[in-house]
Amino acid sequence: MKVLNQWAVVTGASKGLGYAYCQELLKKGYHVLGVSRSAQNILALQKQYPELKVRACDLDLSTIENVYKLYDLTKELNVTLVINNAGYGVLGKFQDSSLDSEINMLTLNIDALHILTKLFTQRFLRFNYGRIINIASMASFTPGPGFASYYASKAYVLRLSTAINYELKAEKSKVRVISVCPGPLKTGFWDRAKPSEAKQEYKSGVPVIAVDVYAQKSLNKALKAKRKNYILIGFWNRVMRFFMAVCPKSWSLKLLYKYQVSR
Repeated sequence: MKVLNQWAVVTGASKGLGYAYCQELLKKGYHVLGVSRSAQNILALQKQYPELKVRACDLDLSTIENVYKLYDLTKELNVTLVINNAGYGVLGKFQDSSLDSEINMLTLNIDALHILTKLFTQRFLRFNYGRIINIASMASFTPGPGFASYYASKAYVLRLSTAINYELKAEKSKVRVISVCPGPLKTGFWDRAKPSEAKQEYKSGVPVIAVDVYAQKSLNKALKAKRKNYILIGFWNRVMRFFMAVCPKSWSLKLLYKYQVSR
């Protein structure tokens, strides 16, 4: 079923999962506002969907004033869906990784997402309609030695979204804030996480899901979710989640350290 005259805002829209979400949203009939530091390439999607509107917004959301600027740009649009996808990681031992890079990452992964979630939740509640999808990660479920700040940032995304969603459900609101928790995907994520190994594919030991497949499945589930707080896609991600829940924390920490530091 196609939606009518509704806008979706997607951050981190220029490539990878964000771009794939833009494609899936257009298939569903949403007008799309794609946001990233350089989002102009999403305008190519307009040719495939001439009956819909595609807008590109070049904003670096790790600058807080740009987050508010983005929100102001949406005030005249009938936005009913927001996907907070923008984010990146800084790989390396905590004492060695760049503090400037980490602060920039935390501003994008946490502050920008928090602000947009707050403003759009308040806006959606006025109409008792709307949905926010916050992209967390399988990293949300455990500390991550060798990738400490990124794992911590994604834990914040999951915990924040889950708490807000519970409040909304308790108040019988139709508004939802759903987390999506991807595992390894075929994207350019590692190019930015560890530039010195940009051409070396990161080996997680877990089968990698194609981005377009993941976008389709996760979006469909996140749009339909009524009671769930977060979405897991893929057998191995469910296995990993179970493993992290039942195994001693020392085991998962040792395994993560091996993959992310000692490899």
